[in-house]
Amino acid sequence: MKAVLAASLLAAVPMVALAQPADDFARGRELRLAGRPAEAIPHLEAASRASAADADIWLNLGLAYMAAQRHPDAERALAEARRLAPDYADVQVAQARLAYYQGDLGQAQSRLAPLLAGGGPNDEASALAAQIAQARAAAPAAWRLDMSFARSDLSASGLEDWLRGSIGVSRRLGDEATVTGYLEQSRQFGLEDTYLEATVAGRRGYVAFGGAVDADFRPEWQVRAGVYGPSRSVGNGWNATLSVDGSWAQYFSGDVRSVQPAVTVAKGDSYVLVRWINTLDERDDYRSGYSLYGVFAATPRLRVSGGFADAPESNQGFTADVRSVSTGVAIDLDAATTVRLDGVYEMRRAYDRTEFAVGVTRRF
Repeated sequence: MKAVLAASLLAAVPMVALAQPADDFARGRELRLAGRPAEAIPHLEAASRASAADADIWLNLGLAYMAAQRHPDAERALAEARRLAPDYADVQVAQARLAYYQGDLGQAQSRLAPLLAGGGPNDEASALAAQIAQARAAAPAAWRLDMSFARSDLSASGLEDWLRGSIGVSRRLGDEATVTGYLEQSRQFGLEDTYLEATVAGRRGYVAFGGAVDADFRPEWQVRAGVYGPSRSVGNGWNATLSVDGSWAQYFSGDVRSVQPAVTVAKGDSYVLVRWINTLDERDDYRSGYSLYGVFAATPRLRVSGGFADAPESNQGFTADVRSVSTGVAIDLDAATTVRLDGVYEMRRAYDRTEFAVGVTRRF
């Protein structure tokens, strides 16, 4: 009798082991379809470990990651589903939808094109293609014009106000690239400089080169570049992005080099940027500091900003430690026009500086 019972238990073990992945998959899929992706993910991850060759599991796991805004994880899960089932139409649609959610309309259309070219009926693919076309039609305008004017009052007696006016023109090239030309005319301590800069920016970074004609206090030439990492979900709809910016500028007094790692945490139009600033000044002395800056979308048309910095700043060819507090507001008058009002208060060793600026952005 004992032998029979033992044999029955041993026979049941593989049946339980086989049933568990199926239960995890069924429960995970049920939770995902119910709009509860965070609860679905642990079940689907367990099922993917137990049945790693099942494309349906990887598809559902990718869709759950996507719904939870864990886009890099969704990319990996859907890529595995595509590897296991190259012709699985649902996987192709999911990959295209992920690119669409990430704002890469060109990639979304490219991923969807082979499926649409097949000629077979696929209502989901057709609906997504229509969404992509609509998004392209409503995409940001190809041209952008930014203008601003600022006036600064210096606390020390006998020092003239600073004046600064700027204009920038940007042109979008496709879905990812943008080129910008920038001109700034500024006056400080009775001296005037005209600074010109050209920037090429893409999805993962930018590079800029500029300089001032007959420079007095702006750089004679300057190279700037930055690289952005992929965003990762940090919960509750917030995503974090790591980046690093670098610059090399030549002043009459020497070269100033800077490296600035940063992290941006964003949700919709609101974000917080934390930057660590590392500088080799014109005397090759190392200086460091930090800055905090945040934007809060109070309404769909109103954004409020504020920041604090305690970091080295190069001006007039010399680098000094500066503390500053900033605040601002941006109002969208319509879909094409934004007005900005900004204020900055700087604390320097020799004087304090209070700046007020007004700017207008026009998209067309």
